[in-house]
Amino acid sequence: MLAELRKELLYGGRALVRDNALSQRLVQRLRRHETLDDYALKTMGDRLLHRSLQAAIAKLPFYAHISPDFAPEEARQVLREMFPIVDKRTLLDHPRALYPNDGLKRPWQVLGKTSGTTGTPLVVIRSLNSVQMEQAFIKRHWSWGGYSEGMPRATLRGDMVAGLERQEPPFWFENRYNRQLLLSSRHLGDQCVGAVIDKLQRYAPAMMQAYPSTAYTLAQQLERRGMSLCVPFLFTASEPLYPHQQELIRERLAGRIMDMYGMAERVAFATQCEYGSMHLNPDYSHVEILDDYGEPTDGYGHIVGTTLHNLAMPLVRYRLSDRTRWRHGHCACGRPFPMIEPVTGKLEDRITGGDGMEVSPSVLTFAFKGVENVRKSQVAQTGPGQWELRLVPDAHFSQADQDKLLHNIRHLVDPTVQVKVVLRGDLPNTEAGKFRWVVNEWQDGRRA
Repeated sequence: MLAELRKELLYGGRALVRDNALSQRLVQRLRRHETLDDYALKTMGDRLLHRSLQAAIAKLPFYAHISPDFAPEEARQVLREMFPIVDKRTLLDHPRALYPNDGLKRPWQVLGKTSGTTGTPLVVIRSLNSVQMEQAFIKRHWSWGGYSEGMPRATLRGDMVAGLERQEPPFWFENRYNRQLLLSSRHLGDQCVGAVIDKLQRYAPAMMQAYPSTAYTLAQQLERRGMSLCVPFLFTASEPLYPHQQELIRERLAGRIMDMYGMAERVAFATQCEYGSMHLNPDYSHVEILDDYGEPTDGYGHIVGTTLHNLAMPLVRYRLSDRTRWRHGHCACGRPFPMIEPVTGKLEDRITGGDGMEVSPSVLTFAFKGVENVRKSQVAQTGPGQWELRLVPDAHFSQADQDKLLHNIRHLVDPTVQVKVVLRGDLPNTEAGKFRWVVNEWQDGRRA
């Protein structure tokens, strides 16, 4: 009963911040941006970029030497000439210079904690306005699939809505504030999934949010049972969406899939339209695609983004490990937003837990949230139901940090998997210069 009350308070609080009258006005304003011409879109982008650069100069010591005396129409040129490219390592190495207020959160601000899928924990300070804007951009994307406020929706992501020890339903929680059915992605095994399917059939959501891997697992379970569900739209995010997953998901679970690309740093946001094109949202962030030398390219390059709405801690020219390239031409959807090719660079292998079920890399990140003093990490499957957590610790790493990580694995990810923690001096990249956070070193019952 106490757990249910906590959930009510949690989701009620979220609804109060993210789904109030202001958030609905924000969505309506963002929808109007879809009808702007190229000049109006650029003018708006220049104004938002100017505002963000001014905040960075005023609040972050790293940029204090840059003169704020430039006009909005000069913002793009100033960005290229005066602001260096930074990345996650830069933030971790220079916290006092790149975090406001010596890294201390103000009472009215929010901390965004993530390990990401590169294995290095990171904290970003966010303004309440940026949290509201994030939800508004997500809801604009939902509207592209015909969803509107008040329709029932289901969520199959990483939410801990039922304890791992639970073996009897419910494996879900009904968030009455948003007409949202939150399903446990950790209860899709043979013993529990039947109840999950029955609940979805009765609830009949107008759309579903899911990780590609969790939606695919559910579609596999439906296929084994000779069953199908008819969710009109499935909105995926947080992981690569592979063709074999799309095929089965469309066949067994959802009529249409609309993918989304984003990250905890909030420096880029791309949304798939109803015609299948992936559109960067230029009113969300300013995005450059740069080669290995930091120059603009029409070929594949790194995504480098500048936040436009988080004035509490603007990230400027923040380089991601992900790569893409511009896709030229106009989309049949008619929106003026630029298009990109599918994003590459996320190299997670597929690993399984103690029960043999596939574990989403995005679910794995929950184990690392709030764990401090880890400079780099890697999760490796070394045998059936066996993982190695390889950590590059910093000088303050302690047994308490290790115990918290193991506790999170057991209580947030998988209670039956056997886990061994191994401390390393370094975790090297691949020959191609990319880092694999999740690796499967056990294939077909033997080491790969």
